[in-house]
Amino acid sequence: MMKNYSEGKLNKIEILGIGVNSLSSANLAQFIKESSNFTIQLTIFKSNSEFLLRATSNKEFRGVLNNATINTPDGMGVLWAAKFLSIPVSENRLIRIVQSVCQMIYSGASLIFNPNYVKTVIPERVGGVDLMINMLKTCAKEKKKVFFLGGSKGVAGKVKEITEAEIEGLNIVGTYDGKAEDVSEIVEAVNNSKAEILFVAFGSPKQEFWIRDNLSKLKTVKVAIGEGGSLEFIVGNYKRAPKWMQKAGLEWLWRLFMNKSKSDTGSRLKRIWRAVPVFIHTVVKYKIKNGQTINENKKAQI
Repeated sequence: MMKNYSEGKLNKIEILGIGVNSLSSANLAQFIKESSNFTIQLTIFKSNSEFLLRATSNKEFRGVLNNATINTPDGMGVLWAAKFLSIPVSENRLIRIVQSVCQMIYSGASLIFNPNYVKTVIPERVGGVDLMINMLKTCAKEKKKVFFLGGSKGVAGKVKEITEAEIEGLNIVGTYDGKAEDVSEIVEAVNNSKAEILFVAFGSPKQEFWIRDNLSKLKTVKVAIGEGGSLEFIVGNYKRAPKWMQKAGLEWLWRLFMNKSKSDTGSRLKRIWRAVPVFIHTVVKYKIKNGQTINENKKAQI
């Protein structure tokens, strides 16, 4: 039976006007498994707090995220925002201001002292290198043809060597590490490879715009994934956070300090400033203006 996941299938939470899907890694593995039966080309983007903040001021980027089939919560900041926006507040504006500030302090502190508290709306962070590896393992089991697009010079080819050696049965049918502007060459290479699953690593928002503009030209691709810096992590160009930081949900902080995004023109301090204080301030302002915008027991449907 042909399936269309564009309607009525995926739980969606709205944060700052951007839809984020409350899904697990297992859900995404199932989509990869069933991709041959899709009636649409599936797009998967991984959104962290920087993505959501950018989308509040960039209408085009906001449209791309909201039109994605799946927009995963990639970071504890996203989980915090979903929980914070689900806590009831008074209709009286003055009382709501006080409540929102107190709720921000309490929920923020829980990230350190009781992380499970913020996981009741969106239960887990879904993104990063681990998610990519899990997807590749599913591709291997289901005999899906994979293509790596992007990354710095030579990286895509190295990732092909590494992942095929580590994941039995994985079939990487092509790689391309040229410029995103080389559209005709990329389309030809992907179509000739007959790839079904496409990982795009041009950095955000370039990769999301590229997928939006060109996915329809790719005849055999069923799933296109915005992959960010995962290829660089796999080859060791970027260092992963210590295990304790990964378990504590602080890998995003490590990445901001240690790994400068190739698409970022600002300093790391600027990125941290926007990803933490500015994001928190924006979410609190949004709640003061709009009140409780998420019902924890009634998630919207796409």
